[in-house]
Parts: sequence; C-alpha cells; structure tokens
Amino acid sequence: MSADRALDWSGRVALVSGAGSNIGRAVALEFVRRGAAIVLAGRDEARLQRTLAAAGAPGRVLVRAGDLAQDGVAESLVARALEYFGRIDAVACLAGGGGGDQALLEQSPAAWEGLVRDNLFTSMRVARAALPALCASRGTILFTSGGGAWFPETNARHTAYATAKAALCRLTDQLAFELLASGVRVNCLQPGLVLNEDDLARVESEESVLGAPHALRASNHTPEQAAELALWLLGSASAPLSGRLVATDDPWWHSATRAELERIQADPHAYTLRRSVI
Repeated sequence: MSADRALDWSGRVALVSGAGSNIGRAVALEFVRRGAAIVLAGRDEARLQRTLAAAGAPGRVLVRAGDLAQDGVAESLVARALEYFGRIDAVACLAGGGGGDQALLEQSPAAWEGLVRDNLFTSMRVARAALPALCASRGTILFTSGGGAWFPETNARHTAYATAKAALCRLTDQLAFELLASGVRVNCLQPGLVLNEDDLARVESEESVLGAPHALRASNHTPEQAAELALWLLGSASAPLSGRLVATDDPWWHSATRAELERIQADPHAYTLRRSVI
C-alpha cells in the first residue's frame, strides 16, 4: 500500500474513547483531518461537544457521552456507531487518566479500584464491545500505556495508575495472540508525559511564582505527538505489528520499512514481566 493511502482514512470509521480532551481529542481531530468518520466517546458531554466543534466535519462525527466502565454502555455505543456508519475500522481506547497521588495506606480501596477501573476496565469493555465489528473489517485496536507500567516511578505514588497501565500492556500482547487468526491487530501507545489542561494550569501558576520555566516543561510531550503515533499504529503503515508497545520517544517508527517491522514482529519479547533469578 502506498504511503498516501496509508495516511488516508477516507471511507473508514474510527471510535475514540476519551475524546473530550488531551490525547483523545488530538487523535480524534487527526482522524477527521485524514478523512475518517469518527465516533467521539467519553464521560463529559461538554468536552465532547468542544471536540465536535473543533472537528468541523458535519455528518462525519457522532458524539456519545457515558461512563464506558458501566454495564451495557460500551455495547450501546458500538451499536449506535454501526447504526450510524455501518462499520468500525479502528478503536482507540484512550479514556482513563491519573490522579490519586497518595501512598497505598493513605488511599481508600475504593479510590484505588476506581483508578484501575477508569484506565483498564473501560478500555477492555470498549475493545470487547467492538470486536465483532473489527473482525468483520479486519480492523485495529489501540491501548495506551503510561508511567510506571514497566519500571517504578521513584518520585511518585501511583500504584493504582501503574498497575492499570501495566495490565494494559499485558492485555495488548495477550489479546493480539488471541486474535491472531482474525486479522485484527492490537498495539499499545506509550506517549510519555503529556500534561493535561489542569496540569498545565498548575505548571503555569507555579511558573508565575518562580519566574522561571517549570521543570516538567523539558519532559512534556504534546497531544499531537501522541496522535501521530496513534494513527500510525492504527493504520496500515504499521502492519504487521501486533501485540507491540511503541513509544513516541523512539524515532525508528517514523521511517521503518516493512522488512524491519516484520523483524520486530518475529521477536517474541514484546512485553515481558521480569522475574529475578540467580
């Protein structure tokens, strides 16, 4: 397939959860820019409507608000998408978020479980609901990893967030094997630090007091950087990769050849939980 066709999403349909802000919003807008029809999903109706307004593509955007971790919500979303567009070719599971910066003994079990639910269960439910449609279109799924997924953050207390993100890595490679015969590819995005609107407001407030750039500025990535990689992983240019974790900070994917991707795919060590041995 030509590079132009790999970038063109005309005639195809993408579903993006967490589309109301940050990475999800950037991914949704990039899909629209490339010609896709898009389903915007998330809990915040007002934020989804802002993404809809920014998309500026009447007839190509469907908005559905709801808590995707609740029974039946993801299934209703997929049913409405199929009724409206007739197919689903890509699902980007980007709903979630951090928070809960407390030591385990300081955080209630309910709050801890809630963070895992928002990051892990929501993604699983959306992917599961969309699987029959994706099998029909031989489509793609994208999950999102994050801080603490493969090594501990020594300056943070994010056990719930890190646990959920590590589980999403395992969900990626396990589901990829489960779907091997279906033609559906499953990959995982590592976006690096991407400050959300609230984080940026806090950083700007601290900068006004300090009179100097905040330390987080140097490591912050833009949502658009994550969106570029997200669409690459969801599109044909990344085939045959499946069950793989790719980071925005790794430059190789920008120019990888088919032979190089096949070599990566042949390596069984996509994501390995390490055990200590002597």
